Formats: sequence, structure tokens, C-alpha cells
Amino acid sequence: MAYTLVKNDIAGGTLPSITSLFPNLEAWSVGFDREWRMLEQLQNSLMGGTSSYPPYNIKQTGEHAYEIEMAVAGFSKKELLIELNNNRLIVEGRKEEQAESSEAAYVYKGIAARQFRQNFALADHVKVNGSELRDGILRITLERDLPEEKKPRMIEIN
Repeated sequence: MAYTLVKNDIAGGTLPSITSLFPNLEAWSVGFDREWRMLEQLQNSLMGGTSSYPPYNIKQTGEHAYEIEMAVAGFSKKELLIELNNNRLIVEGRKEEQAESSEAAYVYKGIAARQFRQNFALADHVKVNGSELRDGILRITLERDLPEEKKPRMIEIN
């Protein structure tokens, strides 16, 4: 496994890569290449600076149930897009440019009307159950549905 990516931090130093923190991955993990690659990508995106707009929460609502809440005040249903592609949940907000009225003379304009794109990495066997937009909050419900063959079981010794 040759995932030795290192990014510079703001102060100019370097942060260690995942593989430098866990140098002998092959000695204790089998078949996790994809997961380690995803961790490297996550580390790179976090060190590159992720957008905090719009603000969101991720909460666990049950043993295998989760919910993402996003504050999308000012966006209508038709301006929001939710896409699931290869264990990646993408939430996008697209605002059309509106011509400013000559009557409007803003002293301060603090309500954001900018486009956004948020990505969430989903673990295997996590499915999206649905979404709802109410009172400016977009709620996306998720559930981990582990197949029977993936659940822990006892192995009989012969």
C-alpha cells in the first residue's frame, strides 16, 4: 500500500499522513485498501479546508439510524439536489441569480444566497431512506442495513 500523502498546514509545517501514523497496515488488515484510500482522501480534503456552508448536524437517531440536518434557509425544494453515487452522498444548492431591484437599497446584506455542495462519505450498507425540507432545515434520514451474511456469527469447531 503506497498511500503516503502529506499536506502542508497553515503554519507551513506538515501533518503526518494516515499511513505514516499506521505504518504496518498490511500486518493487521486484509481487504481494507478502499477504506484506507477513503481515509487518505478525507484527510486531504480536511487539510485542504472544507466549507462550513451551509451549517449541518449529523446525529444518531437509533442504533442503526442517522440523520443529517442542513440549514438551507432561503432555498426551495427545486433549488436543492440530493445525489447518492458510490457511497458518496452529495447535497447541492443552486440559486439562480436574481436581478437586484432598483428600489432595494441594502444597508447590510447578510443572508447568504450562494450555491453550495457538501459531500458525505457513507459506509457500506448505509442507505438513504428519504429527505424532507421543513422550516429551512433539510433532513436526510439514513440507515445502516447490514446483510445477514455480514453480521457476527459463531463458527463451530469440528
